[in-house]
Formats: sequence, C-alpha cells, structure tokens
Amino acid sequence: MKQRALRIAVAAAIAAAAFQPFYLKIFAVSRAGMSEMLREMPYRKTPGLRLFLEGVRARTRNGDAIAIATPYSGWDYGYDYVYVRSTYVLTGRRVLPLLDAANRPQPQNLAAAQFVAAYGMHAPMPGFTAVWSGPDGTLLRRAP
Repeated sequence: MKQRALRIAVAAAIAAAAFQPFYLKIFAVSRAGMSEMLREMPYRKTPGLRLFLEGVRARTRNGDAIAIATPYSGWDYGYDYVYVRSTYVLTGRRVLPLLDAANRPQPQNLAAAQFVAAYGMHAPMPGFTAVWSGPDGTLLRRAP
C-alpha cells in the first residue's frame, strides 16, 4: 500500500514538474497569426522568397521548365536554400538549378529552361524578356 502511494506521489510530482504554461496558452493564441508565422518560418533566411515564388507559380503552368537564379555565388552559401525551397512552391514544374553542389555552372539547364526565376535580382538576361517583376525578383521568359 505504501509503495502504491509512493508511486502515485512520484508520478504526480513528475507530471507537475513537466507541466508548461504553454499547454494552456496555446488555446488563446491567434490562429491567423500563428498560421502566418508557421507559413513564413521556412523562408526566414530569404525574406520575400515565398511571395516571389508564389508570383512565379501564378504566372507559369505545370510542366514549364524554370531555372532558378540567385545572387548567391555558391551552393552552400545560399543557392541550395533558394533552389530547394523553390521545388516545394513550384511543384508540377521542372525546377532547374543553374549551379550544382560542387559550384559548377549548369549551362545546359539554362538552355532547357523556358523561364528564369531570378530571386533577389532585377538584371536583364540575354535571350530572355521580363514578364513579371516583384519587389524580390523577376520572372523572365525565353524570347521567341
């Protein structure tokens, strides 16, 4: 009987120590605010990227080949982050990297692309014309 009471007391003490006020506060959190925060969380390293990619998605169709251009000079210095994030938002399109993991340019991917999504850039690109420009980048289409 004493052991049982001791076990119950220990279990109650563990439960009390593990309790966090957040467990109650979560019911008072603004769902809209939390939703927006969670939607932006994966893009916090690249401000404006999510909205830019959604703009690209709205102006392209499934099956389109889109090369990803960024001002980042190396795969491990930001290019990979933008490229991988773009594959999620641009699902259904062929997303092509212009740089590989060894930092080698991939000109064959530019040659295969119908569009170039240039995040963080507003510079013209030979052979392409701008079809949409937002505050965080430009979408270019291959010139006819």
